[in-house]
This record gives sequence, C-alpha cells and structure tokens, in this order.
Amino acid sequence: MDDRTWVATALVDDLAVALRRHHHEMARRLGLREVELACLQIVDTPRGMPMTALAERLGLSPGAATAVVDGLEEAGRVARWRDPDNRRKVVVGHLVAPRDHLSWQALLDDVQARQARFSDEELLVVARWVAAMSNELHRRAGDLTVARAGREALERRRRAGRR
Repeated sequence: MDDRTWVATALVDDLAVALRRHHHEMARRLGLREVELACLQIVDTPRGMPMTALAERLGLSPGAATAVVDGLEEAGRVARWRDPDNRRKVVVGHLVAPRDHLSWQALLDDVQARQARFSDEELLVVARWVAAMSNELHRRAGDLTVARAGREALERRRRAGRR
C-alpha cells in the first residue's frame, strides 16, 4: 500500500470510528436506538423521504424500516403521508429533527467554528473528498446488502426444502 492510499484509508477509518462513536452517544442522549437516530437524520429533508428509499438507505428490509418508523411515529418524532404525486408511495418526514436538540446544536456550532479556519477553496476540496467517499461507501454498503439478502434467500430456500 503506498503512502497516499494509506493516508486515505487511515482518514476514512478514523472518521468512521469517530462518527460511529458520536452517533452512538447522541442516540443515547436523545433516548433513541442508533437506527432510529439514523432514520431521523436521513428523513431530515424539506420533503421527507419515501419509505422504500429510507429502507434502502438504512440497509434494512422494508418491513424492518416500517417497524423503526412505527416506533418513531408513536413517539411523535416522525409522520407519514401519501406522496401527492404518486398516492402509492408513502413518505416519512421528521416532526422533531435531531439537529433541534441542544447537544446537536452545540456540535454544529463547534463544526462551524472549526470550519472558519479554512478558506472557501479548501472547504470545496474537503467537500468533494467527503462526498466521493460517502458515495463510494453507500455504493459498497448497497452491494453488501444485496449480497446478504441473496444469502438469506438461499438459506430460507434451503430450510424450506428440509421440511
């Protein structure tokens, strides 16, 4: 592994560990499971997100994603509605976003303070790098999810054949 590859790998690994740790602690502080916090972060968009896209992004089956949303809806954190452009689609949106919590706001304030140390040009380079890494990680996670679903389907067929 050359130095450039090693640095990129080390940065991604370190960032992943820091994000996972922060995500875990924020979920605990908000009284949520980590998957619930991830769900809230994903649907934190002005128009919400379709359930199928949410399940895919979370790496969950549609049924498992529905169970997560059921709990968040019961807790008053999200709402579901029919997409006005396609009544067959169900959209999920937040009622209380994680970023509305004081601890989350403190993190955002700290990030903005650190960001002020960089020029606009430097931030654009960092943003491009993070976006590229994020896209690649989402793609690879999707590949792993598809592979896992295939293995699970084969196992179900194998078990059904034994009956």
